[in-house]
Amino acid sequence: MKTITAYKCNKCGLVMYPYHDRCLNCKGRDFKEIAPTSKGKLLTYTVIEQLPWGMDERGRVLGVVEFDNGVKALGLIKDDAPRIGMKLKVNWEPVREMGGEEIFGLTFVKTK
Repeated sequence: MKTITAYKCNKCGLVMYPYHDRCLNCKGRDFKEIAPTSKGKLLTYTVIEQLPWGMDERGRVLGVVEFDNGVKALGLIKDDAPRIGMKLKVNWEPVREMGGEEIFGLTFVKTK
């Protein structure tokens, strides 16, 4: 699996993903790279019924997941009955196709 990199502000400790030139909290510019863990919990989600042209599906679920080390990321939830607080495992895999090419992104599945 491809790894993603989050950034922790050395001044105030805010964890950000993706990268920003300045800390969103204190405007600092000095960061430490951190890798998210492979598991987290669902903070919030939405179900998208009207997707862009070319995507013939309904009910795609996007959610914000907080990894065990505090990193937060948006990704595709692969569960028919998502619920806030559910434990999820992260994957990096194709999420759609554009112009004949696979587009990769974060996906989350329920842990057993």
